[in-house]
Amino acid sequence: MNNDNMIIYQIFPDRFNKVNNNLKQYKNWGEKPTRRDHFGGNLNGIKNRIPYLKKLGVNCIYLTPIFLAPSPHKYDTQDYMKIDPNFGNMYDFEDLLKSLHDNEIKLFLDGVFNHTGDHFWAFKDCEINGEKSQYWNWYNIYGFPIKRFPHPNYEDAGIYYLPKLNHDSKDLLNYLKQVVNFWTSKGIDGWRFDMPWCIEPGFCSELINEAKRINQDIIVVGEYWDVPYELLKKYPFDGAMDYIFRDNVITLLKGIIDTKTFVKQLKYKENLRLNKCWNMLGSHDTSRIRGVLRNDKKIKIAFTLQFTFPGIPVIYYGDEIGMFGGRDPDCRRTFNWNKESWNMSIYNYVKELCDFRQSLGDIENFEFLECDDKQLAYLIEDDKNSFIVKIDFKNYTSSIQKI
Repeated sequence: MNNDNMIIYQIFPDRFNKVNNNLKQYKNWGEKPTRRDHFGGNLNGIKNRIPYLKKLGVNCIYLTPIFLAPSPHKYDTQDYMKIDPNFGNMYDFEDLLKSLHDNEIKLFLDGVFNHTGDHFWAFKDCEINGEKSQYWNWYNIYGFPIKRFPHPNYEDAGIYYLPKLNHDSKDLLNYLKQVVNFWTSKGIDGWRFDMPWCIEPGFCSELINEAKRINQDIIVVGEYWDVPYELLKKYPFDGAMDYIFRDNVITLLKGIIDTKTFVKQLKYKENLRLNKCWNMLGSHDTSRIRGVLRNDKKIKIAFTLQFTFPGIPVIYYGDEIGMFGGRDPDCRRTFNWNKESWNMSIYNYVKELCDFRQSLGDIENFEFLECDDKQLAYLIEDDKNSFIVKIDFKNYTSSIQKI
């Protein structure tokens, strides 16, 4: 599999699929979530749905954090070296990874190295031992005892239960390199780093280099909310999450910007160095595409743009069946496995786009051809074939023509 025909499926593990999980009393599958609800989705549930992923046509999954943490989202790490028991155990992880690889599906993990949770063992040691703690310099703490309310006396990542790490600490760097080494050595295929712009570039580079020392082919991308090349100028990531692409697709299809503005603002896509950037339409941090557009024809055009622009298309779990969702936590609803509830028109269309994208080689040329109020046309070429993609904004239809 080359990188251009990679199709990523993002999974929020607690909400995708639940199999034989009786660890505790979970909220009923299908109910609307709050920020604290656990539904019991787990790694075995993901393994159980590999046939679904294969049939859809994706060949890579990206899991939001799976390490031990109190919250359902797991961005408040308690222990980087342990699988959260709500999701399973190390055997379940290794079994899932093997099953994915047996089915030619890659696996990306989420690396949250800007901050930990306030239950993280090193932070707890600081709470107990104060400045005598050997982990005191892993954080920026401004007094003892440590206080959370009314205002934390330590640097956090926007909320008290996410104490920010001190990236000037060499001991911290060595520990996080061990974390990257441990999981990369398990055989994963990629990392997505959370909030890397808040991490000192040299520190972040050391973690990326550690991953590539273990596996020179591993792909490491960074979360980013601005034009991707701004991140890539400072950090040696292979790519970045391209939310600017999402913003422009949505504002175009909602009539907020015109086609010429869309082309101007996405002109950077002609830089094929950005081919490993992720074309986002939604994620656990955004409203779902159906929640924003609410029109099947427009949603299909959004998917057409996502799959035919340079970059790697990322399907947020459930978007392919027309799942609705507003802002977090509403965008994190449980997957509805009752097929009668699916929007089969969208599902079948996304499946066709997956087939098309997998048939492509590396995109070697991309250029805009024409744009006006009624249509947009652009050229994509791999080493063997050329295609013209046309978007009709009068009837909200699209076509991909081989030339």
